[in-house]
Amino acid sequence: MSSSLRIAKPDLDQLVSALTSRYRLFGPVDVDGSTVLREVKSADELALGAALDGSVKAAFFPQTETLLTYDGTVSEAPSGRDKPTAVIGARPCDARSLLLLDKVFGTGKYWDPLWQRRHDDSLVIGLGCSAPLETCFCNLMGSGPFDAEGSDIMLTDIGDAFVAESCTDKGERFLKTAYKSQVQRPSQADLDKAGEARSKALASLAPAANYSGVKTALAKLWDSALWDEIALGCLSCGACAYLCPTCHCFDVQDETAPGTQQGRRVRIWDTCQSALFTKEASGHNPRPSAKDRIRQRVMHKFSYFVDNYGEAACVGCGRCIRLCPVDFDVRVVLERVIAEGRRTKDKERGTKKDVRHAG
Repeated sequence: MSSSLRIAKPDLDQLVSALTSRYRLFGPVDVDGSTVLREVKSADELALGAALDGSVKAAFFPQTETLLTYDGTVSEAPSGRDKPTAVIGARPCDARSLLLLDKVFGTGKYWDPLWQRRHDDSLVIGLGCSAPLETCFCNLMGSGPFDAEGSDIMLTDIGDAFVAESCTDKGERFLKTAYKSQVQRPSQADLDKAGEARSKALASLAPAANYSGVKTALAKLWDSALWDEIALGCLSCGACAYLCPTCHCFDVQDETAPGTQQGRRVRIWDTCQSALFTKEASGHNPRPSAKDRIRQRVMHKFSYFVDNYGEAACVGCGRCIRLCPVDFDVRVVLERVIAEGRRTKDKERGTKKDVRHAG
């Protein structure tokens, strides 16, 4: 049975203290005008009202991570075990993205023990998105600004307080443990405010478009001139991939201290938008142009990932739109893909019709 609590904003530090006593806690923090994910120790550090520029994947899949260290012929994995990981203030899109990444790293042939260690023992405290931005399109990807999927606890901002509701057994246990006494249940007025916030957020989003035809259209567009047109609007800077909560490509490099045999093997984020991403030692590159790379990104997210895991690798967070230096809009790309797919299908039908008449 789910629990709901009223947490006054001045008392938020009680929640943070309970979290940091059990977990390594990450949350949104203002740094030089940007809101980024950082490890936090107190509620004063949190910027819960701001839109996170990066994503929560960094708490579970760090941008740079040591896989092993070595000295001569001896290799060893990093020793020790961190506290379990917790995130506070995860927007519903980010919380859902962790479930998509778990499909990649949590099971099957790409199973990653480092991911599993962090994600399986984690606690995700979501924050309902009361004021979606114009670039948000979570509703177009089958989610919503208060979707609880992927969160263990969901917070709803009602002005002077948060209504906290448990979404999983794990979240329920934490709330019961953290608030053994002096528990304040939300009043009916609090619940009404929470309901109003949800309704207002949903109403502010653009009407849900139908992207169900994207995968079918992509199957017909491999050689389409559409990719050349789309690539003209892309710098191939890779910012979208680093900001995206579901992108998970990485490189592995060995770093050896000069003049020694001591070093480490490091995993770092990478992107298919880089010209070096698929370049082979021979010098051959199977994706030599921006057209090839932008096609790969769209195909991976909306076709290959669907084939492998049953859903698109996109949660509609809109960061790739909001923070793109040239205002590249993936929603426009999807609309163009669907339209071009229809034209191609109509042309194929016309050709078949002409052949039948000729016969």
